Amino acid sequence: MSDIFKAGTLRVPLDDEVSVSSDMARQRHFAMKNLRHLDDDVYLSHDDPFIDFSSAGLYLVGLQTTVATVACAAASVASCWLLPSSAISAVRTLAITAAIGYGCMRKPVRVGRVRGVTTIFNALRPCIAIYIGVLTIEQLVHTCVASDHQPTGYTRRVIFHFMIGFMGLAGFVRAYKPSKETDAPFLVTAAALLVIAMLPPPATPLSGPLCEAASIFSAGERLLRAFLFSALYVIHVYCSPPNRNAIHDLAVCIMRCAAASVWVLGCHLFVLWLGIIQAFVALWARFGHDNLNSSVNPNYSHVDTRSDSGLSDAELGIPPPPVLSSGGIILGGGSSCYSNYEYKEQERSHTPEVSSSYPSSGTSSDGVPVDAASLAAIAAHAHGGGGGGMSRDRMAAIAANLS
Repeated sequence: MSDIFKAGTLRVPLDDEVSVSSDMARQRHFAMKNLRHLDDDVYLSHDDPFIDFSSAGLYLVGLQTTVATVACAAASVASCWLLPSSAISAVRTLAITAAIGYGCMRKPVRVGRVRGVTTIFNALRPCIAIYIGVLTIEQLVHTCVASDHQPTGYTRRVIFHFMIGFMGLAGFVRAYKPSKETDAPFLVTAAALLVIAMLPPPATPLSGPLCEAASIFSAGERLLRAFLFSALYVIHVYCSPPNRNAIHDLAVCIMRCAAASVWVLGCHLFVLWLGIIQAFVALWARFGHDNLNSSVNPNYSHVDTRSDSGLSDAELGIPPPPVLSSGGIILGGGSSCYSNYEYKEQERSHTPEVSSSYPSSGTSSDGVPVDAASLAAIAAHAHGGGGGGMSRDRMAAIAANLS
């Protein structure tokens, strides 16, 4: 009404104003309509650092990542098994494996609204890309060789396993202190990978994970490596998660976790069991050690009784609340209190005055409870007397009732 009637006159809106208001209403309608169809990820801000580790729904994305990685390994094996040897192609196997990985990791598996799922899931998604990348690089090792080539060069095999050993040692260092802000294990792994790239192991023609029909034993070994790699990667992400869902924090977490777990994909079969030891070391360093210290030496939080400014009541100049004693009526807890000068004057004249504001109940200095009826009688007598003092007999009667 205030927009139409102004100063007692009728105000008719112009056509331009009507069109502007209708456009604003239409834009607001479309904005609210689009907001209702947004995904739940919008409600988890990329600047939100909180991750609810106490919720079981947070760990479903870790299980999802492990299952997706094993599914990619199974797809690479099945693509070479089900097709005839003349139709096997490394590119076709790579496309099928990548499609299965993308389908499994397209969206996180959610149960309820758990805070931090988006951050953890974005840190786990590159596990599939890393595994497929390793398969591709391993396939590239066996290219550019003649069909009648015989694999030789044991020196390069020894160098390869030595570099894998350094990578495994770097992974154990990361597992021992997963939350430490150091990139030394990553640098060691990067240097070892550079040496392997310069001196790769001997190539074998018509072989590789993307074009070779593996035996039952080799297929089981490949599935086991995929499981251990994804499990180590997931455990390291949970042990040292990114601070928030930002690209630089996610990149640091991904590089550290990948460097700590990629050695499993190239180590010898007889040392695969060390991956299980590394997983237990990382979990103990991140969760078990803290829980043991909290159970042996529990820390109790200090109850802060100070004001919001950080100073005590005495420093702020707030007088302590007066108490009700049997020797003199000094009531506390109300809105008014006596100053030292008034209290001394009342003590000298033996006629203490009563405050005009009383609490409904209280406790005397020696622990004697004070009921509301006695306080009401004191207040009625004080106001009925016109603000004058009380007699000694009345004071003695009140003290006797209180005791």
